[in-house]
Amino acid sequence: MSVAFYYPTQASPAAQWSPLPAPDFPHGQPTDYPQQLTGETAAGTFYVQDKGAGRQTFDLNFSRLTESERDTALSFFHTVKKAFNTFEYVDPEGNPHTVRWTNAFDFREVASGRYAGTVQLRQE
Repeated sequence: MSVAFYYPTQASPAAQWSPLPAPDFPHGQPTDYPQQLTGETAAGTFYVQDKGAGRQTFDLNFSRLTESERDTALSFFHTVKKAFNTFEYVDPEGNPHTVRWTNAFDFREVASGRYAGTVQLRQE
């Protein structure tokens, strides 16, 4: 079960990244309310303003990418401009999701010619 990334969509990709090998297990898919504003007064009263519905996120950890795969991922990262452009992510079950890349590109060499890093996506 592999994953794939298509910009702007799988039907008409201008750029794509289909990493081999697949991301490590477990795949994280937490749901959060990222648009909540919180604050606390000096007296300890906690206030929450909910600005929207919860959004699913995807945490994909890669540990054995080749330098070529890492370079393809970096090219895709520059194409979508981190979170600026939405793109289509196809999960290991084959389901497409419209997402944004939300973390910095940080793939480090962990062995000779092998790179590891995490891709964090937020569903739109």
